[in-house]
Amino acid sequence: MSETPAARFYCPHLPAEPGDAADPSVELDNEQARHARRVLRLKPGDRVELFDGAGRLARATLDVGAGGVRCRVEHVEVHDRVGPVVTVASAMPKGSRAEDMVDMLAQLGVDRVLPLRTQRSVVHPRPGKLERLERRAIEAAKQSRRLWVTRVEPTRDLADVLGEEADVRLIASLGAAARPLPKIDQAVRITVLIGPEGGWTREEEEAVRTAGYQPVSLGAHVMRIETAAVAAAAIVGSRM
Repeated sequence: MSETPAARFYCPHLPAEPGDAADPSVELDNEQARHARRVLRLKPGDRVELFDGAGRLARATLDVGAGGVRCRVEHVEVHDRVGPVVTVASAMPKGSRAEDMVDMLAQLGVDRVLPLRTQRSVVHPRPGKLERLERRAIEAAKQSRRLWVTRVEPTRDLADVLGEEADVRLIASLGAAARPLPKIDQAVRITVLIGPEGGWTREEEEAVRTAGYQPVSLGAHVMRIETAAVAAAAIVGSRM
């Protein structure tokens, strides 16, 4: 039988190595500590893993006290990123659908989610909503045992996103010009655009074409925003 993986917790302030700090222990934030104590019911001395969301993974021992939960770091591994940086710039769906979308994109290995402001988009997340989306991305990284946390950035105008550098520029489309995605294994930066449920305006379509975005087919059917975003991320991942 394979050994059960140690419980993993998000800790953005890991030491580079245990010997680099006078105290080689770190404290979990309230949410992570509550999960350790009340959900997993871990005890002092239990082995855990900590990750900082940027490639570092630590083996540690848990110490549960009245004042909080601390972990004594014993070893830190540094993992390099593998593959291109994938950005999904998308109009946002309503309610909990946005959180589900971020969760699934994080599991698929998307690096950045950019909520997109377009002429027909109706949801523009405020700071409180963005914090909830970020927490969902962290939980998805823990669940999928991914060392890199998907960044959920503030809402961006379409023009700002079109101005960003990318080796591969893709836009999900049902138009006649849309084609299956070719192999993109040499790309360094990939950006995928997902439009609002009301569609793009003519001016936006022209701006996207001028910026060099390639229309990509996700299939024959009209999809909800979150479905299209996840389908596009899965297709991109399969072609890298």
